[in-house]
Amino acid sequence: MIQNNQSYAQTNVKTGAQTEASDLLEIKAKADNVASVLKVLSHSERLMVVCQLIEGEKGVSDLQKGSLLNQSALSQHLKVLRDNELVQVRKESQKVFYSLKNQQVEQLIQSLYQIYC
Repeated sequence: MIQNNQSYAQTNVKTGAQTEASDLLEIKAKADNVASVLKVLSHSERLMVVCQLIEGEKGVSDLQKGSLLNQSALSQHLKVLRDNELVQVRKESQKVFYSLKNQQVEQLIQSLYQIYC
């Protein structure tokens, strides 16, 4: 009976350690993802674009009004946001509209706004 309890305890310790290692791997994967998002948002112009998109979908001309960038530079920043899947694109005739792609980015921006604005 004592051996069974010891085996049970050892099994639980291993399971606990395995769970902890698994949790760390999951946290690491999430940390890498968050770091990637923050890296993209670390440029002030891209951050401003995303802040404008909190209000909803906007056309390129509307985004440019809220920026000091020329259209070419703004397009380059929008490409970075698209490539990193922070924004999505909708085309209507020759007009291009942008919106935030996922709710997590929106929540992050809202949190930053509450803290810093």
